Amino acid sequence: MYWVSSYYIKENKAGDLQRWLLSDEAKEIWAAVEKETGIHYMGSFWPVLGFGEYDVEDWWEVSDWATLDKFREAQSMDRLYQKFFELDVLDQSRVGSTRMMRSTGDVRIFEPEK
Repeated sequence: MYWVSSYYIKENKAGDLQRWLLSDEAKEIWAAVEKETGIHYMGSFWPVLGFGEYDVEDWWEVSDWATLDKFREAQSMDRLYQKFFELDVLDQSRVGSTRMMRSTGDVRIFEPEK
């Protein structure tokens, strides 16, 4: 499964976020999250030429629903969120989106009986 967190960035803060996401500190935090929870950070994705509703999406690979309980209690996640607050890059005046996705082969389709 894939956990996708989509959000907006404050005006003139995109460069700050991009630099941090590429930093060694960010890579260390992503690795700590994976080690502590088993959730793999796949990367942060940005729309090209404005083709997208949100400014950034963070994609995580989640093995199962139980893994999310580990995520909720993880110290490394506290560190990650604190860093985002410290950077002051999130535009919280607009609501982001969080969703869980499955690949086509993993999704169950319910159809009416014929």
